[in-house]
Amino acid sequence: MKKNLCLFLILIFINTNSIGQVDSTYNGIYNVIHLDSFVVVAAKKGFDVHDFIEMVKTDETFYTAFRNLRSFNYSFSNDITFFDKRDKIKALYQSNCKQLYNNTCREMLCQNETIEGNYYKKRKKTRYYTSKMYERLFFTKGKICGEENPKETIRDKEESGMEKHVNELKKLIFSPGEKANIPLIGQKTAIFEEDMMAYYDYAILSKKYKGIDCYVFKVKVKPKFQTKKQGKTIIKYLETYFEKSNLQVLARNYELAYSTAAFDFDVKMHIGLGKYNEKYIPIFIEYDGNWDIPFKKREISHFKIKFSAFK
Repeated sequence: MKKNLCLFLILIFINTNSIGQVDSTYNGIYNVIHLDSFVVVAAKKGFDVHDFIEMVKTDETFYTAFRNLRSFNYSFSNDITFFDKRDKIKALYQSNCKQLYNNTCREMLCQNETIEGNYYKKRKKTRYYTSKMYERLFFTKGKICGEENPKETIRDKEESGMEKHVNELKKLIFSPGEKANIPLIGQKTAIFEEDMMAYYDYAILSKKYKGIDCYVFKVKVKPKFQTKKQGKTIIKYLETYFEKSNLQVLARNYELAYSTAAFDFDVKMHIGLGKYNEKYIPIFIEYDGNWDIPFKKREISHFKIKFSAFK
């Protein structure tokens, strides 16, 4: 259970989708969802709200954008900071890295490293669990070749140990609203299930993201269930931007919080995508997290990763 809790609480890493077949259980959401005036007009012209909600639950374009990172040369900057309970910096890691991609192989070069505080243990072993997951997801060790597989989906691999946790983490990150395989709290992540709908307000809006016309699907906890100590909900806020022309996910914002006598966490995450060579790729990921679980020291951290210079 400890490992499963760790997995969920680090859902930060950069937190799309496969919830299952259409079921009458989900029909209730169509009756409570709010549409702004622009979406109402679009619906009258053929925009299908039912199909859109199902697409929200099953879309994998967000996941594909992250997989596209495997097949480009690019640069990225890392800025990871850990704080104590008084909000003073106790550890910091900054660097500029490049992924070098050639002939289906990729490897990574990092330079301009700045390390402060107790970021590492002896022999440069990562001290913090947040950093371990960060490195596992974004740093390449050695040369990796021949991994392109366009048919791979979020659920393809069955692994054990750390890989199993990483793959479960992918489902949580890219499938917000899916029931998590975590004892006691997993069902609270299933925000589209009928027994969770009473706690949320749902809306489809029309907005722009970096000048691009988008449909925005927004889920927000009702005011009376906002405090994390109530224990009714985990996902406090979820906002996803879909490009109107092709329904590609362009950005996602999360807020998650929960508290019990055994553990607590409060996490905010913002992820934005861009486009290069007709493919969508991540541009930035920003995270603020404060979590405390059994057998681990509390971790209060902020990180930001920016991707650039694709070619």
